[in-house]
Amino acid sequence: MATINNLFPVFNVPSEMAEDQVPTQIYNPAPLWDYERGDFILNGMRQPLYGTGYDAWILWCIKIIMTQRWAHLGYSSNAGIEAVQAFAEIDRRAAESALERTISEALLADPMGRTTQVRNFRFLWKDGGEGLLIECDVLGADGNTAAITAPIYR
Repeated sequence: MATINNLFPVFNVPSEMAEDQVPTQIYNPAPLWDYERGDFILNGMRQPLYGTGYDAWILWCIKIIMTQRWAHLGYSSNAGIEAVQAFAEIDRRAAESALERTISEALLADPMGRTTQVRNFRFLWKDGGEGLLIECDVLGADGNTAAITAPIYR
């Protein structure tokens, strides 16, 4: 019978990871979201389906654009846009300019650092000026580009 000298084996832990072992993933996976229903997408067993981290980043961008800043106590003061103030501008061009500024600021304030640039804004006004569809291109930290489309209502 072999004798055991130590009940708890001891081994040396490397002080740092090698360069090729450092994870490079900047997009964490998250549950998929149904924009029309406003709820998570579930499978037949009522469990959430998960998408890629890229899908989660796009979802985050859309939800930030659709969220009024300072209106929800569950979000930090960096989350959301100042749509009410933008709609209060004197004309559509001024409102579009204010929306470009506030959307860019909100998306660039990504706490995970996934967003590096917001550009190519397009505005489609509808419902007699009571709402609009905003489209923009968002550049990710890893070089991926996403075309974001989000509705905003007064």
